[in-house]
Amino acid sequence: MKTKITLTIIGTLQVLQAILYSAFAKPAIEMMFNIGDEATQLALMFQYAISPAFLMIGLMLLFSRNTGIENAKKLLLAIIIAYIPLFIAFYCMSVSPMTNMGIQDFALDIVMFGLAVLTYFKPKN
Repeated sequence: MKTKITLTIIGTLQVLQAILYSAFAKPAIEMMFNIGDEATQLALMFQYAISPAFLMIGLMLLFSRNTGIENAKKLLLAIIIAYIPLFIAFYCMSVSPMTNMGIQDFALDIVMFGLAVLTYFKPKN
C-alpha cells in the first residue's frame, strides 16, 4: 500500500479521535466504566489531557505524509512499536471489572495497527 495513503488515514483518524475524545468524553466514560463520581471526574480529566497527544500524533503523520519511503517506514515502525504496549493496556482494561470494554472498543486501533504493519512490509511509492 502507498505510505502516503496509510499516513493520511492513520493521521486523520488520530485527529478525529482527539476531537471526539474531548467532545464526547463524559458519555464515553459513563458507557465504558463502572465507577463512581470521583473516578469519573478523574477519567474525564485524563480524556482531556490525552486528546492533545492524539492531535499531535495525527498532525505529525498528516504533515509528513509526503516524505520518502524510508522515513515513512520509520514513522510506521514507531506506530507499530507504540501499539504493542497499548494492546497490553487494552487487555488489562478489558478484563477489569471496572470497565465495560471488549475487543469491539479497540477495533479501530486494531485496523490502524494492521494497516501500519501491512504498509510497513509492503510499501509503495
